[in-house]
Amino acid sequence: MTTDTSPADDTTRAATSTGAADPTSTRAALDGPRLVRKLLPAQTFLVLGSSVDLTLTGIVGVHLAPTRALATLPFSLIPVATMATTFAASRLIGRVGYRRTFVLAPLAAVAAGVLSAAGVQWHAFWLFCVGTALVGVYGAGAAYYGYAAAEANPETRARAVTTLLAGGLVAALAGPFLATAVKDLTGTPYVASYLMVAAFGVGATAWNARLPRALDGLAVPSRAAQGTGRPPRVIWRQPPLLLGVAARVLAGVSMTAMMTAGPIAGMAMGHSEGAAAFSVQLHMVGMFAPGLLVARWIGRVGERAVALLGAGVLVVAGWAATMGSPTWAFLLAMTAVGVGWNLASSGGSAMVVGSYAPAERGRVQPFVELAATVCQVVGSLSAGVLATVHGWSRLGAGVVVLAVLVGGALARAGRRSPA
Repeated sequence: MTTDTSPADDTTRAATSTGAADPTSTRAALDGPRLVRKLLPAQTFLVLGSSVDLTLTGIVGVHLAPTRALATLPFSLIPVATMATTFAASRLIGRVGYRRTFVLAPLAAVAAGVLSAAGVQWHAFWLFCVGTALVGVYGAGAAYYGYAAAEANPETRARAVTTLLAGGLVAALAGPFLATAVKDLTGTPYVASYLMVAAFGVGATAWNARLPRALDGLAVPSRAAQGTGRPPRVIWRQPPLLLGVAARVLAGVSMTAMMTAGPIAGMAMGHSEGAAAFSVQLHMVGMFAPGLLVARWIGRVGERAVALLGAGVLVVAGWAATMGSPTWAFLLAMTAVGVGWNLASSGGSAMVVGSYAPAERGRVQPFVELAATVCQVVGSLSAGVLATVHGWSRLGAGVVVLAVLVGGALARAGRRSPA
């Protein structure tokens, strides 16, 4: 079975024939597989920095927040900031290109790490919240790594996306360990952990400055290409695009809600802080390890099938959460939601990229990212209420229902039209 194709291919040819910039020459200059390899360290820096917040922010929030109900607020501000800046990141990409945007975005992580560390040092909850929110600004720019990889590899876009996700595996293993290993290097615990976020941001900026300059030409349209492409009402009637967005939404809301509530709910169920941090490490491995395998066979089974498999794994994650406090159920839920996120997100992202032409990028990308991020905000904000023994079970039931609905839609689409 081959990778799904889309009407976007016809639009690209039409745009080229009418005088728009030919993306083929830009892709040839880039060398798509080589670009993916160059983006792997950028993804690694992103995951290293993000893993610190994933591992510690909920735990640190418990100590800094005036009430336990606000403990997840700092982490919830990450997707809020992403939602608020995703359109700005898209416009910046359209004006200056992918490469320059990727150089600027990690600077937000530098500020985030410094301010978060200062908030912990001075026990200033509001300052800690500002610092963690800036991680979302970094994420808004870095979210386009996958789009750049997919657009540079139009024939193997799904493999490019999954390979890029797999690049975060080493960081997923090392990040949570480093976050806890250095927490006592300063007089105040966890200050050094958040300073690492700033250091990883510096590394990302320095590395991204070495990305090929031709990468900017992939995103900045020529004057002839501006205004070409299909109208939004036509683009957004494509079932593959809508299903891809649904898969992204499912992945985002499930992962964010369970990731945010998990460590706190785990401690409420009697697990230690160490066990809660270990669950985050398993979760991070689940998020990135499947890419090593999926990248090899996604081209054969199809993007929709991978997204459907992700929905199935998220059903398992939700079911494990409904089992309550047993250690095996808690760790299974945290690991499975990471695996499900990887599959649903990579399959959905590839379906989205295959549904638009280069000239239509600005009519699709920011809206997809906004939809996914809004749902992440909802999941993250609700996690503060659900970070209890009974709330964890209810959250699991909700994930099961949502995954069954999206998985059913993906399965019906497969029966209607062969890949």
